[in-house]
Amino acid sequence: MRIRRFSRFWMRMAVVLFLLAGVASAVDPPMQAFTSTDGRFSTQFPGAPKQNTEDVSLKNGGTAKLYEFFSEADNGNTSYIVMYNDYAADVINGAPQTMLAKTRDGAVAGKTLLSDVEIELGGVPGRAYTATDSDGWNYDVHEYLAGVRFYQLIVTTAKGHTATQRDAFMNAFKIL
Repeated sequence: MRIRRFSRFWMRMAVVLFLLAGVASAVDPPMQAFTSTDGRFSTQFPGAPKQNTEDVSLKNGGTAKLYEFFSEADNGNTSYIVMYNDYAADVINGAPQTMLAKTRDGAVAGKTLLSDVEIELGGVPGRAYTATDSDGWNYDVHEYLAGVRFYQLIVTTAKGHTATQRDAFMNAFKIL
């Protein structure tokens, strides 16, 4: 009798684990390789990314075309984003880390900066920082300045959620 109860328990556990595995795969699409030849980068996104392009105003009065590639997971509670734009040569003045610190400061305005460190990717200077906003959204950002091209990798997560594919996304990024 005990063996039968024990077997039923494990059978139920197997069904629960199977169902949970199905939910996890529905929440987090499998990682897919993505390359932007125009953007000169590659990475992996959960699922196929969507794309958007828009003109943004710069503080010096000019504009820049911003290219955005993004996908969502966890029912919209997590977003994976790559953005890039090219600045005019006269906008990029001074040390790259100074420029990256300025873009970080603009990105975290109104948020709480939790961490910030200088990084590099194949010799390209970068910054990695995390922040949170008053609604509990978390922002995990890597940014790189390759000449006049500015790249941002951003993972956003809603309060109480975890970006389970964050490392795969961030670590797969390559500047071509």
